[in-house]
Amino acid sequence: MMAIRHETLGRIPILAAAVFFSLALAGSAGAADNKDKWYSSFWPLGERVHAEALKEEYVPFKTVGDIPYRPGLLLELGDPFLDTGKLDAGFEVPVIGAVWQPRLWSYLIWRSALQSFDNEQPGRQRESEWANRLDLYANLQLTGTEKILLGLRPVDNNVPSRFSRYTFEGSDEGFENELNVDVETLFFEGDFGSLVPNLDRAGIKPIDYGFTVGRQPITFQEGILINDTVDAFGLVRNNIPFTGTSNLRISGMWAWDRLDRNDQSRGADENMYALFTAVDAPVSTYNLDLIYVDDNSNNGDGFYAGVSAIQRIRALGGISTAFRVNSSAALEDEISGNVVGDGALITAEISATPKGSDDIVYFNPFVSVGNYTQAGRERIAGGPLANTGILFASPNPGLHGSELRNFVDDTAGFALGYQAFWDNKRRNLILELAGREDYGGAGEGIDSLGVGFQLQQAVGQHIQLQLEAFYAVNDGLPDGSGGRFEVQLVY
Repeated sequence: MMAIRHETLGRIPILAAAVFFSLALAGSAGAADNKDKWYSSFWPLGERVHAEALKEEYVPFKTVGDIPYRPGLLLELGDPFLDTGKLDAGFEVPVIGAVWQPRLWSYLIWRSALQSFDNEQPGRQRESEWANRLDLYANLQLTGTEKILLGLRPVDNNVPSRFSRYTFEGSDEGFENELNVDVETLFFEGDFGSLVPNLDRAGIKPIDYGFTVGRQPITFQEGILINDTVDAFGLVRNNIPFTGTSNLRISGMWAWDRLDRNDQSRGADENMYALFTAVDAPVSTYNLDLIYVDDNSNNGDGFYAGVSAIQRIRALGGISTAFRVNSSAALEDEISGNVVGDGALITAEISATPKGSDDIVYFNPFVSVGNYTQAGRERIAGGPLANTGILFASPNPGLHGSELRNFVDDTAGFALGYQAFWDNKRRNLILELAGREDYGGAGEGIDSLGVGFQLQQAVGQHIQLQLEAFYAVNDGLPDGSGGRFEVQLVY
């Protein structure tokens, strides 16, 4: 596939040894249950799951003593989240007629990582750091459909170099303090029919339109078309009757601020207008998404389109597939730096579950023609290949970017992996081999082949531990390698 230097191929077994060591640790419990089967720890890699037959005897419903304890949120005012018992009666809002039952729920996700890495970025030295990210949310739930969500990121500024961290080795050693009170998420969403029921007491008028307004994350086509946080207003209509379908959804959106186009600047110079559609047909779920960006300052107007088909192919043993074609077109000037370009990206996701388990084996190939660019992307999220596999994903906290470059410009490649589960899905391991080749010569000419693993373990009801490592062989640049250990607290 690519002209990889032969002297570097011998280094891959170093990571392979670490992968199999982690596999041995993670699979020991499953092996103990099947000592008479020498292959039990290798295929499937995870726990064996047997299909349960319907029971003939009476099985009583579980009571409070049988159901696992519900962990509370950081703050719960009003009716607790997913609790049992009598709901508060609430009150009727004058004029509009809605019955509100206010509940304030607050929760957080704290990620703290020790990581050391040397990616394929030209001129970048090894970075070793302790990086942190905190997502703090407050959800004011008025009804089952109306809510106001506030989100803060008080220890980072949404830029790889601006996470609160301590750098042990690298370009900027020492402590970096990025404490702030900037609002990263603040929006109100609901349904007109539920918000103002006095408009339709009989329940027969077509006013059941969902809406949202404010600063919110937007992701379509698995983040390939857009993966950004913008200030926007949107409308959606669900369950539209359409012949031959079970559901048709159409939504429109206008975003007026904070669109990131990889130009490392945010502002109100770009306006985004979008139309998103999804239809559930008998054999597939189809999506057609269209975006127009009006750039008022840099001659960077662009049109973006994405189409996908998601289905399970039973004739091939129940293989799950998703095929996507996304394209971008510069309506004025192509702007370098992946701001806006002309191109298309074709991706496929093919996965199956080995018999007798809940494991997943996947193969995700891709090919791009020209310089495909996203309509918008959060700077820490990475490029359009970020969801292809763990080696193309950006971990987010700190400077650790993706192990393999996740932007495209006449690029072809793949991710081949296996995810195994143990301990009632509280432990999982992903093993992955991935590669990319810039075949057109228009890009940076970075051809890479990498291997990596990711091991996750839940501890109690609030903590997850994660260990991962990679080794990448790069053509024309030094090899990349790294590892990281992360503690995630969800409360």
